Amino acid sequence: MKLSHLGYFCAVVEQGTIAAAATQLHCVPSNITTRLRELENQLGVALFNREKNRLMTTPEGRLLYRNAKKMVDLAAETKSLFSSECNHGVLRVGALDVALANHLPTGLVRYRREAPGVELHIRPEHSLLLERLLMDGELDLILTDGPVEHPLLESRLAFREKLLAVTPNKLNTITPENLSNLELYVFGQTCHYRQQVDRWLAISGILPRAILEIESYPSIFACINEGLGFACIPESYVLKFSQQKYDFKSELAHGLDSSDIYFVWRKNQQSPLIEDFIRIITS
Repeated sequence: MKLSHLGYFCAVVEQGTIAAAATQLHCVPSNITTRLRELENQLGVALFNREKNRLMTTPEGRLLYRNAKKMVDLAAETKSLFSSECNHGVLRVGALDVALANHLPTGLVRYRREAPGVELHIRPEHSLLLERLLMDGELDLILTDGPVEHPLLESRLAFREKLLAVTPNKLNTITPENLSNLELYVFGQTCHYRQQVDRWLAISGILPRAILEIESYPSIFACINEGLGFACIPESYVLKFSQQKYDFKSELAHGLDSSDIYFVWRKNQQSPLIEDFIRIITS
């Protein structure tokens, strides 16, 4: 069954005659007559009662029109999706929590204003899972720790970020002895920051009293504020919580690398939506 056959059929039902439908569709009446016969033969039912120059829809024809009209309208709508100057598509973006909370909000507002035709979905995840979802095609673009070196991926700097050692304010200096009686708060193993923290501990010789996985910066800062422990936290979060009367100190500790955030996407992607998203977010 061809969509064009259904289009001819719907036009005849709506216009009342083959001649009127031919005028609307800019074709000769004989063309419509042939297509209607083909459609009736294919379905095995009569769609019209024919009386001289009149066509009256049969009960079967009315049933077909109800369904065919939906298909014809949907096809017209689908055809027009990309006909306007405004970009359209379903864009799936994954991002680190630090990017979503501290770097993206203003850019996302700008993006929604400039690209209203794009259906945007944003998923927060840890670094390693973001990269896997990108490789599996479940995400189109991610904002994660970088740069990422992979033959199938490309990356571009998005936001500057670094990890700071955050300790209770009463602590004089960061030494293995001073930190040995405190808890260390970390995220899970799928987080790139956790890998940096583990390397820092190995380099510095720091042995905390306990290592606790608490994946909530407000909870972590609350514990540090009470002098219970310490953590390695992105600078943007440190600046945010320093404005909320939390009592702590922070410093860049030896062994903690920069943690800049990068846009990462597949090299073979063909959609301009990804480049547009990057351009608007960073403008």
